Amino acid sequence: MEYTSTVAVGGWRERLRRLRVPHGRLEDNELVSRALGGDLRSYEELVGRYERLVGHVLYAYAGRDAAVDDLVQETFLKAYDRLDTFNPDYRFKTWLLAIANNLGIDTLRRRRDVIEFNPEIHARVTRGPEDAAVEADRSRMLQEAIATLPETYGVPLLLRYNEEMSYAEIAEVLGITVSAVKSRLFRARHMLSRELGAG
Repeated sequence: MEYTSTVAVGGWRERLRRLRVPHGRLEDNELVSRALGGDLRSYEELVGRYERLVGHVLYAYAGRDAAVDDLVQETFLKAYDRLDTFNPDYRFKTWLLAIANNLGIDTLRRRRDVIEFNPEIHARVTRGPEDAAVEADRSRMLQEAIATLPETYGVPLLLRYNEEMSYAEIAEVLGITVSAVKSRLFRARHMLSRELGAG
């Protein structure tokens, strides 16, 4: 009668332990590694984590909910196809947003529409109905003002203030230098203050 060695059993136990870890508790890089190994649930977890964020970035380019949904799906399909090119020394989030940003730019080049913002999607959640109405009105005015900006300035604003990304992350997503990000944000804030001051 043959017996399995302790080392082999221990190896199995370790593998089972790793399989039992809920996907929601894993780091992005571990999920990428598992997805590359054929675990589709790991990639689904990444989609769930970043779907809303990718949608916000693409909304600045597409401006319509239906178009945004299609672009979000296309972003995640492209990212999945290129997953083996992801460098784990960097953050998955910024790599993914760079793909979304490039797709948004390509879309904008193909179709130059007026960009509209939906205040219901972009408004921050507040406590009372009166506060919600005031906040929604402020958000609507701000989003309308942002919509008047060229995407060169609108996208960095969204990434910085809606998504609270660092200058370095924004630079990586947009493929520009940190000083260029700061310059665009400075100019965007100046343009916004003029726009809101005129209203």
